[in-house]
Amino acid sequence: MKTYQHSEIQSLAEEALASAIQTVQQRLGVTSGDVASHYFQGHTERVLDDILRGYIKTEINWGNEQ
Repeated sequence: MKTYQHSEIQSLAEEALASAIQTVQQRLGVTSGDVASHYFQGHTERVLDDILRGYIKTEINWGNEQ
């Protein structure tokens, strides 16, 4: 059973959000990150970060139970 540090979970959450943003931008042909940079700041960023970290922790906990 691997133990994950807070920093590892945070890094994974940031990577997941960046990947989602990149997917949307690629599909829409967006060449600038200006809108994403503006949109994903403050409250929106904190909420999504909390959601992703919660999901990651759930996956870790479920994986450790199996």
